[in-house]
Amino acid sequence: MKKKQYIIITILVLIILTYLKYFLEDDKSNLTESEAISILKKDYPEYQNYPNDNLPPQSIRTDEDIDGWYISFVQEGSGRPIIKAKCFFVDNNGNIRVIGEFEPKIGDIDGDFSIRTCALGS
Repeated sequence: MKKKQYIIITILVLIILTYLKYFLEDDKSNLTESEAISILKKDYPEYQNYPNDNLPPQSIRTDEDIDGWYISFVQEGSGRPIIKAKCFFVDNNGNIRVIGEFEPKIGDIDGDFSIRTCALGS
């Protein structure tokens, strides 16, 4: 009988710990898209005027992740969809990681641009 009680108590403790972990992680506030962009613009003032319709147009592309936001500041072109881009990841704690820079080279085959890798995909 004591062995069954031990097993039941152990299972209940595991359930409670799992429950607490789930709800404690859920309380961690995630950054909004605009908060992540603001954090980047504060540390990288050269992107303050993004987005705009100047020539060449400059846009911001984003992709949400469970841990934060992938953000790319893109200079767009007419002959080439992208003239250049710089990509970042901003985690939910506000830490910034540079993913990379992209400038297409002659002969680059058109493909979908990935903010997560800062490169053309297939």
